[in-house]
Amino acid sequence: MKTKITILVIIGFLLTSCTPETGTQENEVSTEAPVTEAPVTQEPVVTDEPIATELPAEAPTNAPIACVTLLTPVNGVDIPPVGKVTFSWTPMNEAGNYVLNIILPSGDIVPFETDQIFYDRYMEAFVAGGEYQWQVIAQGKDGSEICVSEIATFDKPAYKKPKGGGGDGGSGGGDDPKPGDHDVE
Repeated sequence: MKTKITILVIIGFLLTSCTPETGTQENEVSTEAPVTEAPVTQEPVVTDEPIATELPAEAPTNAPIACVTLLTPVNGVDIPPVGKVTFSWTPMNEAGNYVLNIILPSGDIVPFETDQIFYDRYMEAFVAGGEYQWQVIAQGKDGSEICVSEIATFDKPAYKKPKGGGGDGGSGGGDDPKPGDHDVE
């Protein structure tokens, strides 16, 4: 029985030594630093409560203008080496004119101006094969640039002139188009 009491006393002692110490008001005051002496850190302050912030009274006036959206040909499409392709985009009310820029695989830019929201091109006019890019610049009625669209791409094989038919005897190959099938504008 004496052993049981000794064990209970030891357990009781351990339990009381594990409880948090409640400090006195004197201890709490002496361990706090005055606000002016608090160290400044670069660490973010994390709180459980949301912090209210003020929003600006006015929205910025130089927000970017939404430009035209490219429609056809869709980005990343494969286009045949011959035939008409219609480049199209969404209209912009402020625009008086559009410039369609076709960027060749060589990096050269071929511009086409129009007052429409589409432009037709025959692909055999572009002889080189590879990845082409295209974009549209919206211009104001005074000719000033309003915005430039994002760039879209398309792949096209090289155009090979057909043999015979009054041609220059080029390397030829591929399907022979009928007369008038690829009149270039």
